[in-house]
Amino acid sequence: MNRKFKFEKFKVKDIAFLAIMAVVLLLCSSLAVPLMFISLFGLQNMGTSIFFGIFMTIALMKVRKPGALSILGIFSAVPLAIMQVSVFVTNSLSVLIAEFITLLIFRSYQNDKAIMLGAGLVMPISLPFTLVFGMLINGKTLDQALSGEGLPVWLVILTCIGTVVLSFVGTLIGHKIGKELQKAGKLK
Repeated sequence: MNRKFKFEKFKVKDIAFLAIMAVVLLLCSSLAVPLMFISLFGLQNMGTSIFFGIFMTIALMKVRKPGALSILGIFSAVPLAIMQVSVFVTNSLSVLIAEFITLLIFRSYQNDKAIMLGAGLVMPISLPFTLVFGMLINGKTLDQALSGEGLPVWLVILTCIGTVVLSFVGTLIGHKIGKELQKAGKLK
């Protein structure tokens, strides 16, 4: 197994594909917009995690280069900066950390397990950043941020577990779709 990290140059078609996938990711994630109005920590992350898992996995199956996850994540985060800068920062930091961890372990995306780990880690890693920014922006204490509108803490625990589970379920779905697209010759 080659344990050497190698940075590869991105072609214009790689960047264009990642940008298109970012747009598709945002469009599909918009289905979770109604969840944004419910004050329960982690619910928004959980609602979008399956989409992040699916589309980030498919994108990495096509562009298997170090940095691809970060580019895709930042492309998908830029439009969110218009709504709230903290979401941009949260998503950007999450993809950078997920990519760092994945490349630290696997050194590349040549292995499908590396793709699924990188794509699956993004939304779970976003949870602590969401909590910190939520506390800072809304001026809440940790207890207030976690309990929302007096909701029980076990619901927060369920949304956090749900975020992790749905994120990795999304990677499994994305991997299955990606394999089918590869068989059809559409994802080389």
